[in-house]
Amino acid sequence: MSSSAYNKKKEYLTTSESLYKSAIYLAWPVILQSLLQVSVGTVDIKMVGTLGVDAISAVGTSRNIVMILMVLVMGISTGTTAMVSRFIGRGDERNASRSAGQAFLLSLMLGVFIMPVGLLTNEISLRLLGVEESVLVLAIDYMTVFFIAIPFFLLHFMAKSIFQGAGDTKTPLVIDIIMNLVNIGGNFIFIFGMLGFPAMGVAGAAIGTALSRITGAALGWGALLSGRFVVKVYPKDMLKPVWSAAGQIVRIGTPAALQGLSRNASTFVLFAILARTADAAAAVPAFVIGTNLNQYALMPGLAIGTAAATLSGMNLGAGKHERAEKSGKATAVLGAGTMFFISVLFVIFARPFISFFLDAPNEQVISVGRTYLAIIAASEPFHAVAIITSRTMQGAGFTKKPFQVTFFSWVVIRLILAYILAILFGLDSTGVWIAISISSVISGVLTYGIFLGGEWKKVAIDPVSE
Repeated sequence: MSSSAYNKKKEYLTTSESLYKSAIYLAWPVILQSLLQVSVGTVDIKMVGTLGVDAISAVGTSRNIVMILMVLVMGISTGTTAMVSRFIGRGDERNASRSAGQAFLLSLMLGVFIMPVGLLTNEISLRLLGVEESVLVLAIDYMTVFFIAIPFFLLHFMAKSIFQGAGDTKTPLVIDIIMNLVNIGGNFIFIFGMLGFPAMGVAGAAIGTALSRITGAALGWGALLSGRFVVKVYPKDMLKPVWSAAGQIVRIGTPAALQGLSRNASTFVLFAILARTADAAAAVPAFVIGTNLNQYALMPGLAIGTAAATLSGMNLGAGKHERAEKSGKATAVLGAGTMFFISVLFVIFARPFISFFLDAPNEQVISVGRTYLAIIAASEPFHAVAIITSRTMQGAGFTKKPFQVTFFSWVVIRLILAYILAILFGLDSTGVWIAISISSVISGVLTYGIFLGGEWKKVAIDPVSE
């Protein structure tokens, strides 16, 4: 990107009178990216759903185990976004570039670590969830393919985070469009067997996803190396460790990784609790379908959270602390209203949406899924506030207290309450849904209180030395 275009983008994001417009400017491409991602996930489940309910449970369960390990890259991406956005706000392109290069190296190292760990522990993890043998075999196939390709998943995710931290959310959108076309095409070829390939079922869905992430990683890092965009990455920064940069990324990002781990570990345990309820046969697929549908409500909140992190980092880098706080409040209001509206639509049209995923009518799954959507919708505004104010603080490099709130609300409160209501009180899956909703309210209230305290605006991010 030319220097004039770079300065114009920075000036708009740090001086525009309407923070809502700035947030929407950054968020709409991310919303479309999220829509593409969730839609492809829906297509995956729909395609494997033709193979039966066991296939749906296998893919849904596998993805939750996968996400427990994937949160490690969230730590690197959060630290990188905070540094890149802060340096872009200061007008320091070289330090932004160095930070991005170190993110590549850290992602590659992490991928090499996760691959063997995932391959060695996937069956153990599934058995801990108490999945049935028919589901276990399918889930192992899915996870094996995923872990072989894990470095590319991480590198794609990191390239997208760098662009977003620099205020460029349109380039990752273009890359994701191409990537998702590859994903859908790969699904058709490998799930059902086309172009001379055998039908691979659930494993074929994983292969299609893996090929798409390889494509996304290649396009993303090719763009960053080209020098035609906001951040230009140099090969020497990608291959030679710069400990001051890597250390800051890890220091900022570790609590964010633990925060993501808390969320996904909580969901992991919820699957285990659901598997032990009286209505487990319907509750597990209903949870998979319900969470997939809920992603459509969640994605604008996450996209607005991405905008909040970028606005926070850039404005703090430019010395505009009050504007950084106002951007957090504006994005929280925008996200809460959007997420609640979409979640209500799913409650109203629950039956046709849930039925879409089923290969045959199943009234019990529909009933349990409808209850899930209704209970979760009540707490979505609080969930949105927690996500967006947390991301605002993370964009400033303030990550410890948001993690502590998430651990308390998602792990301590949610899991204890879910077990008490579902197992001890005999409410089964409804008890789990109630626990999720109550803990989301607690998380939103506590996170917003920390945000108002203002400590996050005082975090220092140091320049990167050679």
